[in-house]
Amino acid sequence: MAEADPQHDDPARWLRYREAIEHAGDGFFVVNNELRLVEVNDTLCAMFGYARGEMLGRNPLDFATAETRAAVRAQWQSIDRVERRRYRFEGLRKDGSRFPALVRSVTNRAANGAIDGSVGFVTDLSEIERAQQTIAESERELRSILDNMQDTYYRTDTEGRIVRASKSAERLLGYPLEQLIGRRLAELYCDPVERDDFLKLLAAGGGSVRQFEARLRRGDGTVIWVSTNAQYYRDAAGRVTGVEGTTRDITEARRAQDELRLAARVFECAADGIVITDRALAVVSVNPAFVELAGVDAAQANGRKLADFAADADGEDLEMRLSPALAQRGQWCGEVRVRRSGGNVIPGWLSVSTVRDRAGEPVHCVAMFSDITERKASQARMAFLAHHDPLTQLPNRLLLRDRVDQAISRAARSGTRLALLFVDLDDFKRVNDSFGHQTGDALLREIAGRLGHCVRDTDTVSRYGGDEFVVALPDLTDLGVVERVARCISEQVSAPLHAAGAQVCVSCSIGVAVYPGDGEDCDALVRHADTAMYAAKRAGRAPA
Repeated sequence: MAEADPQHDDPARWLRYREAIEHAGDGFFVVNNELRLVEVNDTLCAMFGYARGEMLGRNPLDFATAETRAAVRAQWQSIDRVERRRYRFEGLRKDGSRFPALVRSVTNRAANGAIDGSVGFVTDLSEIERAQQTIAESERELRSILDNMQDTYYRTDTEGRIVRASKSAERLLGYPLEQLIGRRLAELYCDPVERDDFLKLLAAGGGSVRQFEARLRRGDGTVIWVSTNAQYYRDAAGRVTGVEGTTRDITEARRAQDELRLAARVFECAADGIVITDRALAVVSVNPAFVELAGVDAAQANGRKLADFAADADGEDLEMRLSPALAQRGQWCGEVRVRRSGGNVIPGWLSVSTVRDRAGEPVHCVAMFSDITERKASQARMAFLAHHDPLTQLPNRLLLRDRVDQAISRAARSGTRLALLFVDLDDFKRVNDSFGHQTGDALLREIAGRLGHCVRDTDTVSRYGGDEFVVALPDLTDLGVVERVARCISEQVSAPLHAAGAQVCVSCSIGVAVYPGDGEDCDALVRHADTAMYAAKRAGRAPA
């Protein structure tokens, strides 16, 4: 006996079905065994931007992007094994634009059970995805969009037992439909108090409740958050015979909200200054740490350029450095000078990253400012200690060599001279033995200061080691300066020093070397001056 054909048995009912499909909010399609579209509704045509005649007869794969075409093909190839299919793909409109789409389809079979293509609906997910991206800005907008999603329908009797539910309840709750029918809905709630609150709100709302959120436990033990719209179900006489409603899974939305709340908390509590800008680097939002760092109110910062608050450490225009780096790499970091509202400048480290939308287009930038004042001071201190004697604060051998090498280069170009004076304290060991090392250290610090009185600002006085000092006199045109400096050093060193309650006196021996006659590099000049110093010591401590 042939299966009844509703199109011929009841033409009016068939027309109603057709009309409902034509006005459905989702796109409708029928595909034959040759993988050709034989039916489409207006919604589907509008969704892809084609006229009906342009779509009919074409392969559905023509309307999927190249990146998702293989996945769609795999779904079509499974129609003999999987009766109901639900999958996402990226739709390709006539104008070349793309959009996310959800397909819900079933295998279409003839009266004899043979496969006769597939029938299904296509949902444009563009609005849903945009809503998920902007969930922190407008929960109300999110709710409005979520209301258009496919929900789970249910109805309970006056005892709270489930008497009817849509097939989607299986996906939502993880139970076969037959195990849900007859079960008390209260058993699915994680907290009985939430079920009681729901019923109280239902009664207080005159038999209606919207967007009631609660936690349900699925068949596998996992917990989901759901939002429910419900009302009393009444019979023909108006008597309440139960509750009916729709429920949607909002677990991901709740998780996103939690993540946004956490991100907002991090934004507010971060120790570093955080600035959100638009794609043109105009400030949109700042956190309290930045307000304190820059010394401006948040309202004063909004709308201003990021470069108003910082300058490149090298003096270049900051925006000129940022823009090409963000365009090419999506990020930039470097040392800057942070401009505070009072006019003072502090060293900072700036890191800027581009935030892109799902299409890869830049929409915002996130800038993080760190105050590196202490770090810079520490670096300066480390650099100073690397090149200076910690006891006397004088340049050490390393810095002396660098300055002498530079002075030799200048002298070679200009034809000037460079003199090195090697100064050795006489009988310094006696001071340590008689008065102790603390007094000896005090003596070295005092002599270091006295030597500085004998030279120009452009000269270098260094502690070479122990009780030895080396004085570099660059850019000399008159060698008579060397003798005057040596005499001054001898007088300054010989002046009495009061330490440890006693008067301490020392003298010194000085050796001199002059570039280029006594050597053409630092080592040669130091050796010559050292040799001359020992000769002076043996001759009675006069400069040699």
